[in-house]
Amino acid sequence: MPWNLTEAHGWGLVGVHTALYLLDRGTPPVLLAEPLLRTMRPQTQERLAPLAESWRNLAAWLQQNGNPQRVQMSDVDVMVPLGNAMQGDPTADRFRGRRNIGVIAFEGTRIDERALAVGRSFDFVIAHSTFNVRILREAGLPDVRLAFQGIDPSEMYPVARRGLFGNRFVVFSGGKLEFRKGQDIVVEAFKRFHARHPDALLVSAWFNVWPAVAMDMAESKLAKVPPRVVNNRLEITRWAVENGLAPDAFFDLGFMSRSRIANVLAECDAALFPNRCEGATNLVAMECMACGLPAVLSANTGHMDIIREGLCYPLTRQSPVDDPRGDRQGWGESSVDEVVERLEEIYANRDEARRRGALGMEFIQKERTWRKFAEAFVAEAER
Repeated sequence: MPWNLTEAHGWGLVGVHTALYLLDRGTPPVLLAEPLLRTMRPQTQERLAPLAESWRNLAAWLQQNGNPQRVQMSDVDVMVPLGNAMQGDPTADRFRGRRNIGVIAFEGTRIDERALAVGRSFDFVIAHSTFNVRILREAGLPDVRLAFQGIDPSEMYPVARRGLFGNRFVVFSGGKLEFRKGQDIVVEAFKRFHARHPDALLVSAWFNVWPAVAMDMAESKLAKVPPRVVNNRLEITRWAVENGLAPDAFFDLGFMSRSRIANVLAECDAALFPNRCEGATNLVAMECMACGLPAVLSANTGHMDIIREGLCYPLTRQSPVDDPRGDRQGWGESSVDEVVERLEEIYANRDEARRRGALGMEFIQKERTWRKFAEAFVAEAER
């Protein structure tokens, strides 16, 4: 696997849990990039430490041989991470194996001839949503397979509420700040909801390690003031307040370590995800559902793989998103009015919300775990 294993983001988690499964199976993977052990929980670090040693040996060999631009590894299959337009990391693409497998999650849906040529250079491609699978097959890729991402039940589960926010009605919103994730829709809807319910509080985990990505929020027709970056850090609270949220109605968590997530979610009454597009199935939304939170989910793209009747609150009023570059097929603009309606529904009927949260938790805990992902992922890679 030629990408960094880490528990700090989705790609890293894909690698971590695939590696853990392969170790359990007695077929340890060959790492073609340095594992970022310090970003992992101690138990994960301990399990993956032997793989770090094998990476160091490979890195030493590469250096001794002049860091070649192309490395042929005829005795292993190589998985290469891909994103929008089938683009990958050049440092990952230098490795070629017995078979070469593209692994992809993407939001930009324009698959031109150059992208198709890249896709066809692999023996096959594995995607993480039926949305991505459909786009690639319709574009003409002959062999596209599917493996859903997941959650770790040992870290995502319901815990007792401690009342850190008192008796307030707490709505959680997570995901890195950017236009695609729809935080402008969250702010506009919550602003209206809070005007009716002053006891409501919006708690966000919008930290973005790549602040420049958030600048596309300037495209929003709802948020009149774009985000600001100071000392390479997004001023998230300032952005929310400048776009109309009362300061006492908003609390941003900043960077949140994985050990804190379940405890924070225990203090919340609902999770809100009016995302315009998800290339995979939205890890943060699945983590919320795994912890028993009733989730409000936009009914588009990758979210469709976790929306089930009676398990969540789907946002079905989806309008097309402006598409100036022709790469937003299937994206959806959630209705602010419908978001407010769903929050009102949860606020007024807490018992039904808890019931849906419990059913959503059961679904995610059974059907969308990282172990199930790894089993399917490896099975698809080996068949």
